[in-house]
Amino acid sequence: MSNPNLTFETRAEFKGFDKFYLDTIHPFLLEKEQERLKHVAKGKKYGSFAASAFSLIAIVLAIKSHAYFAAGILVVVGILVGVGISHVMLSKLRGETKQFLMSNICGFLGWDFQKKDFEPPNLKLYKKNKLLPSWDRVNFEDRMSGTENGAKFNFCEAHLERENRDSDGNRSWSTVFRGILMEVDFHREFLGRTVVLRDAGIFNFKKKAGMKRVGLVDPKFEKIFEAYSTDQVESRYLLTPVFMQKLVDLETSVSGKKIRFGFLENKLHIAVEAPNQFEAGSMYKPLTEKTRTEKIMNEISAIYEVINGVGKPKLRKRNSKK
Repeated sequence: MSNPNLTFETRAEFKGFDKFYLDTIHPFLLEKEQERLKHVAKGKKYGSFAASAFSLIAIVLAIKSHAYFAAGILVVVGILVGVGISHVMLSKLRGETKQFLMSNICGFLGWDFQKKDFEPPNLKLYKKNKLLPSWDRVNFEDRMSGTENGAKFNFCEAHLERENRDSDGNRSWSTVFRGILMEVDFHREFLGRTVVLRDAGIFNFKKKAGMKRVGLVDPKFEKIFEAYSTDQVESRYLLTPVFMQKLVDLETSVSGKKIRFGFLENKLHIAVEAPNQFEAGSMYKPLTEKTRTEKIMNEISAIYEVINGVGKPKLRKRNSKK
């Protein structure tokens, strides 16, 4: 029987997950909880020792040289070192917990999960259509892929950085995008290119990347977004208020901002700036708290909403001569 306190089955695709959680996920978390408690205890012990050592040095420094400011800095450094030691001791467990949760949740759904070393998305296509800025180096992680509602999809996190050099030639890096990239293949041909960007106010253009501006039906979204397309009729079929709301909901569910997307090369491409997703949560809280699994399930639910949110509009057929 399902535990009445479990509430994971919030949508049809999650049916049976309560039992799966009890049979597979909870036993693992229960076992790792004992490991977590040991690491937390060790972290506090070594962290307290480091903090005490720095504090003792600070006291001696203050008494002998009256360097009170430097002594205060040493105390702060000691506390930070102590916290750092505890964090490092839990990092391996955090990674193992995330890998287990994501692999098993995706396995239950019939999806694939890859932490690293997967085929990256075509960033040049995103950049060409103004969905991403230019960059000099990039890092990818946490790729999920599968097929839902007849549509293939892949979803990953990306960190794009740009190189900067000062007058002396010293190099530094600045983040230009950190967030989520998602692609959905609906197995049908789009007749044109349609891109939806954030409203830039006076900096909006009538044309962008070879596309003309498209008016959105709902004034609420007209205030948030600017749409451009090479096919005005098709874009109106695609950019329905229901679908636009799904994208806004996705942005909210991942605590994101500045979501933009486009129907390019017969796929829906989405970019949204967001913090790390599908994380295992705090290692200073019991691993068996169901909220850490609920958070991941809620983030996955938002992916389903986007995939299912695009209907199958009756796109115009290309003119052909008999």
